[in-house]
Order: sequence, then C-alpha cells, then structure tokens
Amino acid sequence: MTDKLLNELLPYLLQRASYLVTQQFHETLKLNEISVGRWRMMAWLSENEPCSITDLTKELMLKQPSVTRMVEAARKDGLVDTRQDEEDRRRVHVTLSPEGRRLIDELRTSARASDQIMVDSLGKSRSGQIKKTLHQIIDHYEG
Repeated sequence: MTDKLLNELLPYLLQRASYLVTQQFHETLKLNEISVGRWRMMAWLSENEPCSITDLTKELMLKQPSVTRMVEAARKDGLVDTRQDEEDRRRVHVTLSPEGRRLIDELRTSARASDQIMVDSLGKSRSGQIKKTLHQIIDHYEG
C-alpha cells in the first residue's frame, strides 16, 4: 500500500527520477573523489563568483554550518579560495582556485554528456517541456 501512495506523490517522483538519471554522473564524481555536494558548490561557483557562504547555502539547499564545512574542506584541498569581506569581517567570499576551475571544466564535460543521454532518450522536445515545467515549479515555490 505504501508503494501506491509514494507513486502518486509528485515530490517522491521528482526525487526518484533525479536519483535514477544522475547515477551515472555520480559514479564519475566518485571516481574523481568529489561528493555531489562539492560538485554542486563548484559548478555554482564557476558561474557565480565571488559568492558568499549565505548565497551558497541558499543555492545548495543545505544548512549554513554544512556549507561552511564544505567550503573549508575544499579550501584545504586547494579547490576554492576564500576572502573575508573588507566591510563586514563576518562575511566570506568564495571563488574557485585554478585547480578547482580545472577540475570543474573536466567534470562539466561529463555532466553535459550525462544530460545529453537523457535528452536523447526522451527527445529534444519532450526534454525541453520537462525543463520548462521544472523551472515553473521552482519559480512558483521560490517566488
């Protein structure tokens, strides 16, 4: 009976679909010893630098202490650089280091290839419709 309930709940179906379609790319991340959270952080930074911990927290959908730990670990691994804000010393700006940028550029190719497999499977038109619908859902709940 539980399966029937879950299979009727849109949030469950969205999460299950996400899990299934990202498995191959997540294996690529694992081979590169990069967690999914770190990948998302670095991908976001690659297009939105410099970024504050607060902004990363919102974008990554994680709690601030978790993001702070993730940034610090990536800094120690040489993948990001941090700089305190000159006006507000509590605020930290995060950017990719040259090594982080090199890694994200390599992984971006794998991410796009993974996405293309799904587009090829569903068709370009249907994939576009799904993306449009997902953006509408996101806009509705963020707005």
